Amino acid sequence: MNWIVYALACIFLYGIMLFFIKLASGSGNPIASSMFFIAAQFLTQIILGAYLISKSELDVDPGSIKYGIIGGIAAAGGTILYFLALQQAPISKVAPIVNMNLVFGVLLGIVLLKDAINLRIAAGIVLAMMSIYLLTNGS
Repeated sequence: MNWIVYALACIFLYGIMLFFIKLASGSGNPIASSMFFIAAQFLTQIILGAYLISKSELDVDPGSIKYGIIGGIAAAGGTILYFLALQQAPISKVAPIVNMNLVFGVLLGIVLLKDAINLRIAAGIVLAMMSIYLLTNGS
């Protein structure tokens, strides 16, 4: 499959995820809700991952394992904080700010991985930051 199909499907699934995280954060303990979220994600990923690996070769190097573990730890911490933020504010304010992680990831890619940057990418970063102001200020 083409990468753009994966990315578009990801947008759809992440949108559904955000909606249900907001619902889960609304009442009760958001930390407990985040633990159930992470457990469900873990089980789904293990089952789906095992199925997809069975259809291809298991090609894992130590660097991939190390980076996967570090990324998973960061994702778990971020998920707990996301649930806490959504308990206190509407999704229309929290989601845009949290999704600035994309800009942070792009900047890390540019600085640490030497990804190419051009005027279009720079403009996208500036517009993304401007969108946070527009989406989170006012009534």
